[in-house]
Amino acid sequence: MNCTNMSQIRVIARLLTIGVQSGSSTLTILSIKCRGADRGFGPPDRGLHHAKFILSNKNNILVEDVMRSKTSLFLAASTVSMLMAFAAPAFAQQALSPDAGLSGDGDAGQASEGEAIVVTGSRIARPELESPMPVSVTNMEQALDLGRISAIEALELDPALGTNQNLSSDVRGWDAGIAAVNLRDLGTNRSLTLIDGQRRVSGSARSSAVDIGMIPVSMIDRIEVVTGGAAAIYGADAVTGAVNVITKRNIEGLHISGLAGISEQGDAAKYLVSFATGGKFAEGRGSFSIGGTYSQSNPLIYTDRFDWRDWPTYRANPENTGIDDGIPDRVLAPNTRQLYFDYVPTYWLNGQRYKVEGGNVSESNCDIEYSPGQYAVCDGGDGRNLSDRDQFRGGLKSLALMGRVDYSITDAIEFGAHFSYSRQKYDGTYNYWRDDSRTTYFSGPVPGGRGASAKLDNPYLPDSVRQVMLDNNLTSLYIDRTYGNFPEREEDHDRESYTIGSSLSGKLGSRFKWEAFWQYGRVTDNVTEANVPWKSHWIAARDAIADPVTGDPICRDAAARAQGCVPFDIFSTAPATEAQIKWAMADRHEKRINTQQIYGANISGPLFALPYGDVSVAVGVEHRKETLKTTDDPLALAGELVYGAGPSEHPELDKSFNVSEAYGEVVIPLLSDLPFARRLEVEGAYRYSDYSTVGSTHAWKAGAMWSPVEGLSFRGVLSRSVRTPNFGELYEAKVETLTGAYTDACSLALYYASETRAANCKALGIDTPFETPRIGPVVVTGGNPDLKPETSNSLTLGAILQPRFLPGLDITVDYWDIDIKNVITQFSYATLIRLCVDAPTIDNPYCARVTRDPATGYATRVESNQLNAARLYARGVDIGLGYRRPIGEGTLSLSFKGTYLLDKVTETTPGIPEGDVVSDGAWENPRFRGNLLMAYKINDLNIALNTRFISAATYELNTDSDEAYPRQHIPAKVYNDLSVQYDIGEKYQFGFGVNNILNIMPTHMPTIYRDDRIYGVVGRYFFTTIKLNF
Repeated sequence: MNCTNMSQIRVIARLLTIGVQSGSSTLTILSIKCRGADRGFGPPDRGLHHAKFILSNKNNILVEDVMRSKTSLFLAASTVSMLMAFAAPAFAQQALSPDAGLSGDGDAGQASEGEAIVVTGSRIARPELESPMPVSVTNMEQALDLGRISAIEALELDPALGTNQNLSSDVRGWDAGIAAVNLRDLGTNRSLTLIDGQRRVSGSARSSAVDIGMIPVSMIDRIEVVTGGAAAIYGADAVTGAVNVITKRNIEGLHISGLAGISEQGDAAKYLVSFATGGKFAEGRGSFSIGGTYSQSNPLIYTDRFDWRDWPTYRANPENTGIDDGIPDRVLAPNTRQLYFDYVPTYWLNGQRYKVEGGNVSESNCDIEYSPGQYAVCDGGDGRNLSDRDQFRGGLKSLALMGRVDYSITDAIEFGAHFSYSRQKYDGTYNYWRDDSRTTYFSGPVPGGRGASAKLDNPYLPDSVRQVMLDNNLTSLYIDRTYGNFPEREEDHDRESYTIGSSLSGKLGSRFKWEAFWQYGRVTDNVTEANVPWKSHWIAARDAIADPVTGDPICRDAAARAQGCVPFDIFSTAPATEAQIKWAMADRHEKRINTQQIYGANISGPLFALPYGDVSVAVGVEHRKETLKTTDDPLALAGELVYGAGPSEHPELDKSFNVSEAYGEVVIPLLSDLPFARRLEVEGAYRYSDYSTVGSTHAWKAGAMWSPVEGLSFRGVLSRSVRTPNFGELYEAKVETLTGAYTDACSLALYYASETRAANCKALGIDTPFETPRIGPVVVTGGNPDLKPETSNSLTLGAILQPRFLPGLDITVDYWDIDIKNVITQFSYATLIRLCVDAPTIDNPYCARVTRDPATGYATRVESNQLNAARLYARGVDIGLGYRRPIGEGTLSLSFKGTYLLDKVTETTPGIPEGDVVSDGAWENPRFRGNLLMAYKINDLNIALNTRFISAATYELNTDSDEAYPRQHIPAKVYNDLSVQYDIGEKYQFGFGVNNILNIMPTHMPTIYRDDRIYGVVGRYFFTTIKLNF
């Protein structure tokens, strides 16, 4: 490089290292990069030269540009003074770093000596840290200091991410225990997760989402989140953006950390122990790093936070007379009960429900009855709260390991290899088994289906019940109850995953870099559903007679007796015996295996020079193959362990797909170092993909970056992304499930919501509204092999302000707009019924999915499998702010990031706004979410306060009238978390903290009061941390 006055530049750089040293931090010069007119940074006649200092204090990187002319020592001196004021605080502290903040926009890249930086959202190395696509950074060490023990917990502090898949999202089911990111709340399937820029195998049998919980936190350096369509760079699924987990390299020594936490109420405990180590070998030509994490999160169940009677729901208001009558359509029932699911036996006779308790018969009554009849729903009184044994979050034990080795074969060729392994054990409960006389339970061709039936010859029959049957000339009587005396059903996942990969990389001459890589990953999920009623065995065991010889109870079915049938007393609440449990229940075993193999090659570098810089390109090819194989328990496949209100059928799958891709990216500098054009560059990218499932797809992006003056930049990106349907959406087998009571759009409560609905209900043959059905339709769910790929257009426009008059202040504002067509989704059966009658006529695709009984008008069957809806669009504004400055003997930093949601709407049918599902401002999608981290470090003490803000929201936006609910407003919530860390020398650090200091709990409204994804139900939480460095 040819820079004038190079000796002066070196002097300035040395002054910088002196000026910003503080305490034990040592600042060193990693490199000095100079570019003059001969390198294209300015017109030849200007004679300007460009110097870049890359400075480091081991844990931080600072990059600063200095413009040099032949007589600009004054500018150099000014730069020195500015950098000293700007950088000294940045290098004077560690842990909860005041210079970076927990989640901010900015220094996403990691510089190494003499090299440019590749930031997430691009494959081209560039000297600038700012890119057209907004990139936010979350530091894992800082998250640990705030009591976060996993990557998904750390990312929950970034408002750009919505309700991620976590331990509270799906406490049972396909994805129970998985941690997956959900950018913009537009779905985990539309957020791509990368590790060091590479894809990973999905952790789910029905989606493409990567389980980010399988990464050891000890090896995570930071997490970069790029928002906006990134499919042109990384391929399918990056519709809303990409999350790139950057792992640690060049580790020296041994680093050990630990965390333990517990709630104020002594539950929801969590623990973490991790290590990371590394070093060099072969005289520095090779390096290795390895780390691991063991963590444990204990479960939290309903009665840990609420009284067993506390179950708020909205019920149809019996006083309601119609639309706009001034009377709410629904009323709040704070202590909802269902009489027929009591823990004691009940039965329905002559218009009254009775319970059998202690051998005595008495009436079961409500304090307030909202749904009269056989299957009454009450507010208060007898009966059971069906949520009393629900889990807010499941229990998880996780072991994760990761390592890599790099070796320079020659000065121009480097070999790399990496591996990762994880084992997770997730424990979830499924509630007690319950059944009643509806066909919802044990339906099908099995004799004796439906609820238990008491017969006069049953030796367990209480005398009081026998007398009732005799008085009413009954030979049998249906018994409805919850069997709390049998073990709770459980769902446990034992997931094991591993990934191995290798690469060769090097240089072509002095300008181009190349890489070739291969990677294979596999996730095996062994699922055990424990204590599932064995259909034929359960039915046989509950129908007992007296042995004609001994008089002891035996099973009525002779064939079952021959198999060892053990009867049980359907009237007893005493714990079942081991023999009864072994006969009547079974464990269901399933296995799901995902694999992914990917290989490719790329090359990048400056292609040629323009007057204001090099035109840089990156091109590459990739091939990927993914497979999914699922096997189910033979008893489940035979229909013995699946039924209407229990576990679903999971027919076996053996599917695969492959895709070949080619991509290219270019960055073109147009202007530099001119008036109102300190920097102007454009970029573009294109990706062609050929899928074995859906054929070819095309993705692209175009962006620009303009800095008119120092400290002010504008950026913009327009992109087209594609998401292909995944295994679950395409191939998940269709399953028929029987449902319970539901509110039909043509029922009395909703019939007159609009003239269109009433007219359509009449067109379906329902001339007058009916009472709310007690038995719902058969609902068919599953995949759809005819699905089309989603396509999306994304626009991001933003500005970056770093005012020179206020050093240390960074402000970013970005407008974003995502518009997705052919949205792959699955509507609930109730939504499909509503969409059918809310369209202008019944000649619409949703009515084609609903079958009704011509005699009663009730919906009997609804096809609720995957479909392509019309459109999903969302837009909003992201705001970021970072500020740092010395105060007294310490350093204060502020880091703020917020997201304001302008719109989020799903259009179900083009041109029919009545079918739109509006989400912006609803409680699942509040208008504004923000996170503010304030940290102050003085000497060895670091104190941080993290504040999360969730704006006020509306309970339900898509209502049939303004009177739909008596209460719609959900107040704003503010959560404060405190962390204190203290360094003892350079080797030890101890800390403690309190999360949710003010013990803020969710608003006590249906569904929300128990939501642990957005508002949290754990309450005030205490934790302590320790870090050891050797």
